[in-house]
Amino acid sequence: MGIKSFFNGLFGHADNQMPSSLGNGVSKEQNTINLGGNIQHPEQNETSSPKDEQDPAKDDEKGKTTESDAKVSPTSATYNLIILDESGSMSGVRSQTISGCNETLNSIRNTAKDQPEIKQFVSIFCFDTSNSRYIFQDVPIEDTRDLTPEDYCPNSCTPLYDAVGYTVTGLHRLIEKTDSVGVVTIITDGYENASRRWNHHSVVELIDSLKKKGWVFTFIGANIDVEETAKGLGIDSYMKFEQTDEGMSAMFEEERRSRRAYSEKRRYMSRMAGFCALEDDERQELLGAMNKNYFVNGKRRIAPDFIKELGAEGVFVFGSNVLGKHSGGAALYALEHFGAIEGQPEGIQGQSYAIPTDGNTFEELKEAVGHFTDYVVMHPQNIFMLTAIGCGSAGYTPEQIAPLFQQAYSFGNVYIPESFFKYMPQNPNI
Repeated sequence: MGIKSFFNGLFGHADNQMPSSLGNGVSKEQNTINLGGNIQHPEQNETSSPKDEQDPAKDDEKGKTTESDAKVSPTSATYNLIILDESGSMSGVRSQTISGCNETLNSIRNTAKDQPEIKQFVSIFCFDTSNSRYIFQDVPIEDTRDLTPEDYCPNSCTPLYDAVGYTVTGLHRLIEKTDSVGVVTIITDGYENASRRWNHHSVVELIDSLKKKGWVFTFIGANIDVEETAKGLGIDSYMKFEQTDEGMSAMFEEERRSRRAYSEKRRYMSRMAGFCALEDDERQELLGAMNKNYFVNGKRRIAPDFIKELGAEGVFVFGSNVLGKHSGGAALYALEHFGAIEGQPEGIQGQSYAIPTDGNTFEELKEAVGHFTDYVVMHPQNIFMLTAIGCGSAGYTPEQIAPLFQQAYSFGNVYIPESFFKYMPQNPNI
């Protein structure tokens, strides 16, 4: 089934209609949705639609979209949707959940300030079987407030499938006529046990369809088999957390670091002529590739001193000479173990990537590192293991070379030598 017919069938049911944007000040009573039973839709709120993103795509009186639905730019906005379990078992980490969400909101605010070219919108949907509701729905990050204890009161059971189906289909309806994408984060500490309108198969179909359109889905869980649950839903990136103060803090810290790295990749792509020149389906495929290896592991992403083996997605990054003669050091090791090609001084070759250092000027080396950075951002599914590029026969020092890799390191999927780390400029992902 194609994605268009899939969503046409999906939205043919009144039960899947979404209310208009409810904004920042909607009351809990107005916004309550009865999941795990019949969905009761709140009356439309008079708050304005999302700034600069919703207005061009208003429906006319017959429900048809106007000509102004035309796409604005290849990366017009990111819609951050957090689907947050509010069932009774989350009561033990209530305060930690509130503070963690507030830190995530602050991180998105900072991203919006640093990267104004990509607008940031936020939805937070809390779900259980008695009081499921949006705290924010499609609100510009600048208009959000911090969560309070009144916003989050764990109770009842876990209608996970209904929550995902209800919120994700609504967000898709809002942005399907634009080049914006959704970044969906599911946080739960239990298995699905109460949905009535959505089942496992329909949620899997929904997620798969939107990943093909460039959306990213992540799953964060506790007290369940997180890997099995996430993979069962078709979600590639997942994280397990412990329901302790330390566990919750570590989880939200990694979530924020990963979200920042994702935003940095999107920002960099938006400035690449090659990315902007791609056809829609090619851009969507590239953005969808960020479903793999989304989570950025640890503050210190350090490559081993001696890289003996790589996973299926690993790439060995080494310094070569301008003639591509891989006759010693890391270059010879790449030739013997990771598919480097004799006579090829630069670029991907097998499971290795060559950066010409020996025989180049420093400016030429910087240009080659720029080529590598472009390759990294266009291949977010790979993990790049960097050797001490340029610090052997080329005669440079880590202090000279390390800062050249700041941009690539900020993407989250590049690991650097220990000797480079202390020379790296301050970076929000470190």
